[in-house]
Amino acid sequence: MANTPMSSASAQQPPNPLDQLRDIHLPEPISWWPPAPGWWILALAGSVLAVWLLRWLYRRYKAKHYRRQALLQLEQVKADTDPQEQLRALFVLLKQTANCAYPNRQPSSLTIEPFVEFLRFSCDQSVFSQPTGELQTLLYAKQTSEQSQDIEALFEDARIWIKAHMVEDKLELGVPC
Repeated sequence: MANTPMSSASAQQPPNPLDQLRDIHLPEPISWWPPAPGWWILALAGSVLAVWLLRWLYRRYKAKHYRRQALLQLEQVKADTDPQEQLRALFVLLKQTANCAYPNRQPSSLTIEPFVEFLRFSCDQSVFSQPTGELQTLLYAKQTSEQSQDIEALFEDARIWIKAHMVEDKLELGVPC
């Protein structure tokens, strides 16, 4: 009988609260799809920006096509052996390039002196620094060996002008064509 009061005493004790605890249940991981609205807005803005940037780069590439073509033609003209033909072809090339760059001004209609002045005006860098009298002599007189340096300088100035002349929108209205 002595055992029974103890067993009844243990039966009367309140249950242990730790026995009522359950294991921790973690929530399901957050899904990456569908993204939050902020990510949709960011993706849309990024796509619009990427399309605009690609379009701008493509237009810029197309707008400079005439420069690349002119530089290729300049190398072909430079390969010619006759200095008179080189100079004539050089100025033809420069006039064609100027017409492509400034279609509203039609600079090719100018004579040599105003045309060279226009080339100087339309480039930020110093080009065609020879006096126009020397250019006339180079174009129309027989070539001597000492004038070959002047011809090389003209080709270098032409290369610089083709690469660095201003676009028509940035060109001021100071020099009439």
